Formats: sequence, C-alpha cells, structure tokens
Amino acid sequence: MGLSRRRRLRWLVAGTLAVAAAAVPAVVLLGSRSGGHHGAETGVPTGDTTSSVTRRTLSESSTVDGTLGYGTALELYDRLAGTFTWLPSVGAVIGRGGTLWRIDDLPVVLMYGSVPAYRALKRGVSDGPDVIELNRNLIDLGFDPYGAITDDASFGEATAAAVKRWQKAEGLTETGEVELGRVVFAPGARRVTAVKVTLGQDPPGAKGSPGKHKGRPAKGEPAKGKPTKGKPAKEAPAKQAEKPAKDEPAKDSPSKGSPSGEPAAGAGEVVLTTTSTQQIVQLKVKPEQQQLARLGESVTVLLPGGGQASGRVTDVGTVASEASSAADEGKGSPSGESGESTIPVTIALEHRVAHLDEAPVSVELVKGVRRNVLTVPATALIATAGGGYAVEALASATNDRRVTVPVTPGMFAGGFVQVEGAGVREGMTVIESQ
Repeated sequence: MGLSRRRRLRWLVAGTLAVAAAAVPAVVLLGSRSGGHHGAETGVPTGDTTSSVTRRTLSESSTVDGTLGYGTALELYDRLAGTFTWLPSVGAVIGRGGTLWRIDDLPVVLMYGSVPAYRALKRGVSDGPDVIELNRNLIDLGFDPYGAITDDASFGEATAAAVKRWQKAEGLTETGEVELGRVVFAPGARRVTAVKVTLGQDPPGAKGSPGKHKGRPAKGEPAKGKPTKGKPAKEAPAKQAEKPAKDEPAKDSPSKGSPSGEPAAGAGEVVLTTTSTQQIVQLKVKPEQQQLARLGESVTVLLPGGGQASGRVTDVGTVASEASSAADEGKGSPSGESGESTIPVTIALEHRVAHLDEAPVSVELVKGVRRNVLTVPATALIATAGGGYAVEALASATNDRRVTVPVTPGMFAGGFVQVEGAGVREGMTVIESQ
C-alpha cells in the first residue's frame, strides 16, 4: 500500500476517534486495508513515529453542565414579642449557640436539631425529642461541665442547672426554663440568604403571645455588627410607624412552613431565609445518562476559570421531570432544551470553594473504567477490510520489518485505545501517524 493512502486511512481513523471521544458513544471507524498478512515494507515511514504497547487505566466520562450553590433551604420564624434590635447580614454563617437575631436586645439562639421547638421547656414537661435536642446542645456547648445530664430525654434538675449556665452566658434572666422562641432548632449551621425584617420592627401578631419575654427588658439599640452579650447601647430604637401586612408573603420563600424550622401559623413572620453551609452542584441529566450518576461516586467538578474540585454524588432522582418552556426560556438552563425530560442529581463538594455561588460548572460523570489494560495511541489504530482493525508494528527491537497485527479495540479515552489480540504484547513497538 502506498504511503499517501496509508496516511489517509490513519487520519480518517484519528478524526473518527476525536469525534467519538467528545460524544462518548460507540466508535465507528471507516476505511479499508488488506489484513491478515505481514507487510513487506521495512522501516518507519518519513513523518511517522513509534510508540509502545503499554498497560494503563482508562477512564471514559461524560461532561454534564450544572450549577454550584448551597443545599437545604430553610426559613426561620420569630415566636417572641418585642422589637428587632439586631439582625445578621446576608452571607453570615451562624453555628450552634450563635445568635440568629436579637429582640429587645436579647438573643434568639440557634441550636442543632431536626424537630422544631413547639413548647416552652422546663422541669415537669414530658419527655420528647425537643428535650433530647436541648440536652445534647447544652452538653455540646459545654454547659454541663460535670456530666450531670445522664438521661437526655428528660428535663430534670441537671438540665435546669445547665440552662441557667447558658442563660447567664447569654445575658438572660437565669430562670432554668427555656421560653418558646428563645431557641430555634435547625439541622446544622445556617448561611443567611435573605433578611425579611428590619431593625425596629415588631413581629406582627406576636404581642400577647405565649412566647412573650421572660428575660430583661430592652434598654437600647446595640451597635451594628455582632452584638455584645449583656451590654446594650444607651439609646432605644424607635419603632416603625407601620407594620408589614400579615398576609404578605416573604419573597424567595421556598414554603410557608418547614419541617425543620419554626411553623408559620400563628408564629409571626419569617425573619431569615437560610441554606446549609454545604456547597452542592445541581445537575439535570437526561434519562439515558442516569446510570452515569451513581450514589457515593466520586466526581470531578470543573470550575469557572479552569479550576477543579472533588465531589461526591449524594442524591439521584428516580422520576424524570419535564422543564417548561417558560421556565427555561432565556435562562440557558443546563438541563438542555426547553421541555426536555431530565432527572435531578445532587453532588456535595468535599471542600468549600470560596467566592462562588450560583456559578455555572461542569461535572465529569464516569461512564466506565478499564484497569491495567494493554493500550496504544489512538493514531496507531488502522481499519482493515471487512470491518476489522489492526496496528502496524516492528517485528522486533532489532528487526525494523513492519508487520500488521490484527487487534480488537476496546475503550477509547485520553487519546489511547484498549487493544486485545493474539499477537499483541506489552512493550511491542507500533507505528503511529502524526
């Protein structure tokens, strides 16, 4: 076979492989060449190079577009009467024992738990999950230094003593009782995404409620920023002349109530909307790509600007949904064209990526892996008559006579192709076109 015709066949194979690598599906190579016999030519043609058959691990993946954000949206409600005297800023992260907001210069405190506070907690209340949550938080915050709380399901003398220590630290009256609304339970630290009230505003419908203060009265407005416990400012804030309407819905509110936050009914209004601090990537994959997203699978997230982050698949939807044309119109939805059925996939980042929120990203979902297989550069593969494949190799390290070796190609990835065949051996020198 002439040199120019052999090069045309190799370039045809290489071009087909490049298309296959981008699209991931099965590879179809076109071309013809007589196979099954040893070539009579010797040496390496001018312009071609040699490579070796090597063992390597090949990984085939598909890239899917997604959006980087934060998980688990949650609204937090006020249950106390009084005036808002301090509020956090958007983007603030509040952890266990931190102040969510202040009313009459007294803190409303975040504690961890999945069951919302629904009653005042004091000696004599029945055992329940809210008592368990309170006890565990008091222990974790260091207010049970002697290990006196031995039954975390009960509110006993040890719990009352721990509550008094906590109240003293927060600048509250040391009653040993936790009024409804003084603590908000949420499943982990919260990141503030919106503040729904203003300083000086009274929680609507809260006056005369069962959650009215038992703590110290307000003495003034605290300085802006993080409040200083038990040290109010000298001047009291003026209350707003008008209160927001009770029925006015909070903007960007995911729901009117939340299983993990304080229920809205009869409880005032939403004070904060929050998310968890866990950064996640939301994908919408096509139904035929669902098998690529496997629970617990490690993935690589490609960030704007060329960076990378490691993540793990934490949730894969089971029901495909169809995006509406109106919802996707003009938004560049990563799910594909308007009206296309997709399946939601959630990926949790292993490490936080700073200064990125609602950013477009791409995720490499692994389709398959072949470990320790014989491979050659994709440009070394040639097509033979009848749909077969082969590589051209040198007969030996000391004999530069070229021979044609039939092979069966496997996975293509990273510019290499897996090859199998009776005449293929590790270390064999093969010829590839440049």
